[in-house]
Amino acid sequence: MKLVLVRHGYSQGNLEGTYSGWTDVELTDTGIKELERYKEEYYYPETDRYFSSDLVRCTHTFEVLFGDEHKLDAKYESLREIFFGDYENLKGDSQTPHFFDGFSLNERTANGETISEFAYRNVSQVEKILKDLKEDNLDSATIVCHSGVIKALLIFLDHRPFSDFRKIDTPNGLGYVLDVDYDEDNNMIKMKSVHAIAKK
Repeated sequence: MKLVLVRHGYSQGNLEGTYSGWTDVELTDTGIKELERYKEEYYYPETDRYFSSDLVRCTHTFEVLFGDEHKLDAKYESLREIFFGDYENLKGDSQTPHFFDGFSLNERTANGETISEFAYRNVSQVEKILKDLKEDNLDSATIVCHSGVIKALLIFLDHRPFSDFRKIDTPNGLGYVLDVDYDEDNNMIKMKSVHAIAKK
């Protein structure tokens, strides 16, 4: 089965350097133009179904990249970015010690999610998506989501340590194509290969 993971375009939160996990920030004009250019320059594989985080920076990214030819099958709160707790919508500065120092160690910071909680909700949703695909004799899906979601899925499916979270590259508007096996009986996903979305 094929999973295409796409990060949302450049957002107002990216521009301002805020912890905009569950905060519903818009794409910037620059981000929209960049997505329009990426649509012409990069190869986004066509898939049977299309899903998204329910936050506007993801649903808008779907519309720009895929909305001309495909419909959004569903949008899920469970595919949102990390919940940053007390840091939500605050700038990362000396008043907010770096959230990811503790996150990568599976420690709770500022009443936000731990990496294990975050990965569990993301992987659980992807398992449900793959199960539904299999039941309908389909074998591919695109998920428009967030940097953290992509990183957590790659760590979990490739059995990488939590410490790799900050090492995985997730540019706005781009992502990865995964070839996976889904064992419905045991509800397990095995990743066979992964490669970055490439230029045409």
